Amino acid sequence: MMGLMGATTTHREPVLIGGGELGRCPTRIHHSRFNDAERSTNAVVEHRISEGRRWEETVAAQILEGHETWTTVSTVGDPFDRTAPVVIDPAIGTVGCEEITLLLLRAGVPLIFGARISAPHLHSVGVPDLLVRLDDGYAPVDVKHHKVIGRRGVPSRLAASDHLDDTGGALQVFRSERIVDLLQVAHYWTLLDDLGYANPRRLAGIIGSEPAITCLWVDLADGNPRLLDRYQTALEEAIAVVEIGRDQADAPLVPAIWRGECRSCPWARFCRAELEGVDHVSLLPAIGASATRQLIAAGVSTTTRMADLAPGTFVGDVEISDEAILQARARGAGTLLRRSGIDVTLPDAPVEIDFDVETYRGVLYLAGLLITDADGSRYEPLADWTGTPDGERRVLADLFAFFDDIAASNDAVVYHWTGYERTILTEAGERHGLSLQSAASVDDWFDRYACDLWAWTKQRFVSPNGYSLKVIAPLCGFDWRDDDPGGAQSELWYVDLLNGAESRRSRLLEYNEDDVAAQLAIRRWVRARWQPPQLLYRALRN
Repeated sequence: MMGLMGATTTHREPVLIGGGELGRCPTRIHHSRFNDAERSTNAVVEHRISEGRRWEETVAAQILEGHETWTTVSTVGDPFDRTAPVVIDPAIGTVGCEEITLLLLRAGVPLIFGARISAPHLHSVGVPDLLVRLDDGYAPVDVKHHKVIGRRGVPSRLAASDHLDDTGGALQVFRSERIVDLLQVAHYWTLLDDLGYANPRRLAGIIGSEPAITCLWVDLADGNPRLLDRYQTALEEAIAVVEIGRDQADAPLVPAIWRGECRSCPWARFCRAELEGVDHVSLLPAIGASATRQLIAAGVSTTTRMADLAPGTFVGDVEISDEAILQARARGAGTLLRRSGIDVTLPDAPVEIDFDVETYRGVLYLAGLLITDADGSRYEPLADWTGTPDGERRVLADLFAFFDDIAASNDAVVYHWTGYERTILTEAGERHGLSLQSAASVDDWFDRYACDLWAWTKQRFVSPNGYSLKVIAPLCGFDWRDDDPGGAQSELWYVDLLNGAESRRSRLLEYNEDDVAAQLAIRRWVRARWQPPQLLYRALRN
């Protein structure tokens, strides 16, 4: 039973929203604050949180190494050099941390680690990882354990870790899918501005997990709408969620809607059970949060109702797409539905090879190959378990030699799932100075000799619940041996292996073998229904 956490009092403290709540699902905010049930624990998420903290420590250490001196302070009376970086002891309480932060801001310290700022009248509190002295003010910087440099998104400027105040560096693009990071630093900038210590150019920075520790500086007045305006909207929504939640803990202000972030949410089991129970329309991947709200307002609240609509129908301002209707019908049927008018003949060859890689933090350690020919199927892994650059180089060299042999024989097709393998092999090749002899690039080789089975399936079939291999293969009758399969879980097994748990090696090999076997199972399912039994050899090298 969900209930209000904490005793109700006549006088209420003002709601304080933290930077990590900005842009987050409002239902998740509500549950995190008011649901007294035990939240689900996810070992993968906990591991990533732990890795994120270690990354923050690594970044701080590297930045501090670039300075001759720096000071850690634990009380307001501790001495410090106002011309050198200061680290606020994380063990002190919130009140003391805020007092020290204000003292350091007044002193004009160049770098402040571990600050805390609050403004009850703004309903805001913030704990930026770093404050950088800039333009007679300060710019907030947050450290993230994910990559932030992308191809599409917000313009930004690159600064090296030893010259963080260089805001005129190389032009880069901040990843559009990481926009929540910018809402968080906009929160910190606004708090600084309220105190009178924000840099007037409205700059804020993010340090991601790119190979080199660098900071991306972003103008918070940029964007359409402006990042600061988007932040203000997100803040107002979070405040409303919490204020209403204090009076109605059992009824969130914003009803549950299934969205991408739900998969890693500790409260997902509550929302999923509720949504499955009512056949909620948001369970369809093609229906976003904004469309969901309009559809529900117009009376289209279930996937069953969606399945009855005609393509092109308008419900309010929402035009119902073919994809949404087909997903609803696939959900009702509980299977993949074939798209009409598209050939489902698979590319094939005398030798078919299913290929899948396992990586840890972008580094390749296992390449699994399931080779199927006239003699049957056999699994051949190429692996190194040392966790070293030399080990990755060995795996890549062996794999590239194998690919060159495929090109020379010209009688095989390689299947893979999504473009991840292309990306990993390209990046690893650049790291180690290795290349294929049979093609100008990894992409060129894949274009000539491989088939992305994920793209092929998505173009020809409609899934009731997305196109993950873990979703599609079971619809084709395949089950993994492991009761908790997944790429994220395999990262934990690999960490255990590096720490001495040798039993994890067999689990990783079995998981990888099942991944490639799942691809073969999908093809067999397709061919059993729509292709003649004879071999249909189609060259991919035209």
